[in-house]
Amino acid sequence: MDTSELQAPDAEQRRLAELSRYAITVDEPDPKLDLITSLAIKSVDADIGGISIVYQSQIWLPSRVGMEARHVPRSGSFCTWVVGAATESNFFEVADAGGDVRFCHNPLVTHAPHYRHYAAVPLHGARGYLLGTLWVMSEAVRRLDAEQVMMLQGMARLVVDTLELRYCDEVTGMSNRHVFLHHLQLGLTRTAQPHLVVGYIDLAGFRHLNDVFGREQGDLVLREIGQRIAIWAGRDNLVGHLGGDQFAFALFGTRDAHTQRLEHLQDIISRPLMLGGGGAHLLHGRVGIAHHALPYGGSAVALLDAADTAASSIGDYLQRTTVKEYGVELLTRSRMVFELQGALDGERQYGALVAHYQPQVDYTRGVLIGLEALVRWQHPARGMVFPNSFIPLAESTDKIYQLDMLVLEQVCRDMRAWLDQGLPVVPVALNFSRRSLLHPRVIDDLRQVLARYDIDGGMLEFEVTESQLLATADLVGPRVAEFRALGARIAVDDFGTGYSNLDAISSFPFDRLKVDRQFVHGVQGSERVAGLFHLIQGIAELFKAELLCEGLEDEADLLWLAQRGASCVQGWYFSAARTPEAIVRILGVLRDRAEAPPLTTAQLRALLQS
Repeated sequence: MDTSELQAPDAEQRRLAELSRYAITVDEPDPKLDLITSLAIKSVDADIGGISIVYQSQIWLPSRVGMEARHVPRSGSFCTWVVGAATESNFFEVADAGGDVRFCHNPLVTHAPHYRHYAAVPLHGARGYLLGTLWVMSEAVRRLDAEQVMMLQGMARLVVDTLELRYCDEVTGMSNRHVFLHHLQLGLTRTAQPHLVVGYIDLAGFRHLNDVFGREQGDLVLREIGQRIAIWAGRDNLVGHLGGDQFAFALFGTRDAHTQRLEHLQDIISRPLMLGGGGAHLLHGRVGIAHHALPYGGSAVALLDAADTAASSIGDYLQRTTVKEYGVELLTRSRMVFELQGALDGERQYGALVAHYQPQVDYTRGVLIGLEALVRWQHPARGMVFPNSFIPLAESTDKIYQLDMLVLEQVCRDMRAWLDQGLPVVPVALNFSRRSLLHPRVIDDLRQVLARYDIDGGMLEFEVTESQLLATADLVGPRVAEFRALGARIAVDDFGTGYSNLDAISSFPFDRLKVDRQFVHGVQGSERVAGLFHLIQGIAELFKAELLCEGLEDEADLLWLAQRGASCVQGWYFSAARTPEAIVRILGVLRDRAEAPPLTTAQLRALLQS
């Protein structure tokens, strides 16, 4: 007799479906499960033991001590009877299997060393379904006492907790990322369906909801959304909770059927949620999808990554759940993200990210007053890639901190080399993203880099854009103070583009105000632009900050600035961004003429462009 005879067929099918949440059968051994098995054997003074997961015709043993077999037939096994009796008892014991007609022919009993005693505790998953057993066996005929039974039951609970943590998301009970990808990979090889769509769901607004209503309510929301997605997908498809507010699904069938089903997904996610005092709250989702004809010889990971890429390309401000398909444009983007990561990791086949330096000058004194580090990507196929092509990718894929720190590392390395050559090094400005400025490790990492290259903090300037400041002044202000405590200079960049909020910029001290190029380029020919420039110049004087004018390209604008006493500039009129080697030549000339008269504007321009 097997378990299907002891349980109703529909109940057994639900139990087997529940087992699909786990990826035990092809998984690597889990040392935690082996430890629990060993403790169970020792606690009841048994000889062998194991953890059995009971499938339809086989029993898999993800952990076993004292036997080699990884799987055994379900028919005639001890576990068959444990499963059948699990609804009535949470403990099963056979004192003498040799004298029991159910087990006297079992190979473990008939073959040396002839195990006689068997005890097991059924393993019930978080959702109540029976998964298998934790069992022990001994050669001696005996019965466990009450304390030993209690110990074995406690060990069984540890087994279930370990399985749930490894294979299932603890909040929703859904398959976690590992198991979802495992079953998707199996589905790619086993399905007879002609088409597949893989989806990645990122809930917009969940974090705000979680902050307002608390984590307990947030978990209820995730469970509700997970249940909606699971019901929507149906039993023949796959769903998973990837963590946080992100879910995944895979639909097998025809493309037309998928199109119809996807139309309903938007309403499924955006249906109102009842929270707190009973008010209705809405969440929307960024849903990226990747279609593919079957059979498909690629990896499940690649399909999920494609769907993730499509989801991440959807904007932040959603009025409703939005679905975007991965296509040629996103394929190019995905490839570029992959190559960017390779370049960040120093894999030379993907090129190199290097810092170039644009000079900043005080032309009335004929001196170089600073450099701005601007990253470039020397790509093996695309040539020189400028930052507007890859900085947004780095920001949208959480690679921006790694990129900013790579540039910082190179800047400090270059400065150390210049100092060691006795060159007259000037401060270097870096553009850190808001995410990098607020990164929890940024101050510690900055200290380490400065110490590694023995660079004084005063030789670095960090630029905070006005838009960054306006969005999160309460967060940026304290972090800026930490940068200044290391001696670093602070510049407010792109000033004038963020509505020039004086309350925001007065929230922390800064050393330099950088006028955005739109208030410099063409200023001599526009009364409106000139008026705005005068206003910004007055703000710099009010805060006793140096005014630096960006984007200077024309001589006419230079003459206009000179008449208004704005002598510190940066732009193509004097020089584009230069390679580190070119900067060495420029600094070398300045060192050699240290006692010479100041450079004229024309001489300074010629030197910087040489």
